[in-house]
Amino acid sequence: MADNQDAAGVLITHNGGASLAQLKEKYQKRGVILCDMNTALREYPELVREYFMTRAVTLAENRYARHLDAQGIVEHHGYSDTIGDLKFASLHGAFWNGGTFLYVPKNVVIDEPLNALAFYDAPNVAIFSHSLIVLEEGASAKLIEDFGSTENETQRFGTRAVELILKPHATLQYFNLQDWAHNVWDFSSQTALLSENTNLTWLAGMLGSAVTKAFLDSRIEGAGAEVRMLGFFFGDAQQHFDQHTFQNHIVGQGKSDLLYKGALKDNAYSAFRGLIRINPGAQRSDAYQQNRNLLLSGHAHADSIPELEIEANDVRCTHGATVGPLEEEAVFYLMARGIPRPEAERLITEGFFDELIAKIPLEVVQERLFSVIRQKIVGA
Repeated sequence: MADNQDAAGVLITHNGGASLAQLKEKYQKRGVILCDMNTALREYPELVREYFMTRAVTLAENRYARHLDAQGIVEHHGYSDTIGDLKFASLHGAFWNGGTFLYVPKNVVIDEPLNALAFYDAPNVAIFSHSLIVLEEGASAKLIEDFGSTENETQRFGTRAVELILKPHATLQYFNLQDWAHNVWDFSSQTALLSENTNLTWLAGMLGSAVTKAFLDSRIEGAGAEVRMLGFFFGDAQQHFDQHTFQNHIVGQGKSDLLYKGALKDNAYSAFRGLIRINPGAQRSDAYQQNRNLLLSGHAHADSIPELEIEANDVRCTHGATVGPLEEEAVFYLMARGIPRPEAERLITEGFFDELIAKIPLEVVQERLFSVIRQKIVGA
């Protein structure tokens, strides 16, 4: 999270309820709204009704079943789920509580980052946070949304939703960082809608939880739209990360660029399934997808399935995936020069992530991810 003194606004929610909401006066005067979702529903019902689960995260159809095998089953560590099943989104729609609401009016540019922190420490609490971010035409904003909780002996369950709505010529940098305690099972549906000539940088940082299952969907609905989907995950102990990404080019002349990188140690597991879909008539689309996994122990495991579904003939699409262990030769080289093994592993892992972190335009977020690497490997 950025230093609050340098932030355009701060929102802190505790166990789903707002405890602090601040926004610089100059942005309030221009109509910017930053508050929790419960407050937004009471004070701005027209805005919430227009966008809340109407077009982005919806219950109207199975977004994935049309494009993926509806009978596909993901099974690992004793649980299974049908790809694209809407039961978690349906549960969320029935019980949602709390979350972040950001509305930026037409042509308003917010130069400083906005901070939103959601923290949970109540025992036996279910987490149904909903984030609704709306940027009108020509608007611009940077939002860091942080999720955290305390460790305790009881399990926590959550189904979160994120809706990013970008009107024509809007620009958004969105950083979603979940750092749940290891007793949280986190399921989320996250969707971005991009109109013409929009620009979105979207980081999904998966740092904590016992199990994370995330559906991340970017839909290019206007020519000239561009999205960069960045993913960072680092698992240890028995952590399980299950990620489904969808780069959906509904119209042509749009660009999507996805890079997801993760490191796994101990008995951690990751499953990645990413689909690029070029719809009929979406000519001159440009799509790239890459998933890379680094295994830091012999018991860690990663599966990766990149997919293409192309129904246009004038496009450029590339995808790929790699899974590999830490190179012992590189570790030996550093240790031979007096560097202890944990530090050697940290340096190599930082080098592995450097390509991804360099694409993040906010230094404070870069520093946060390097701190996670140090803590996971060296413990400091």
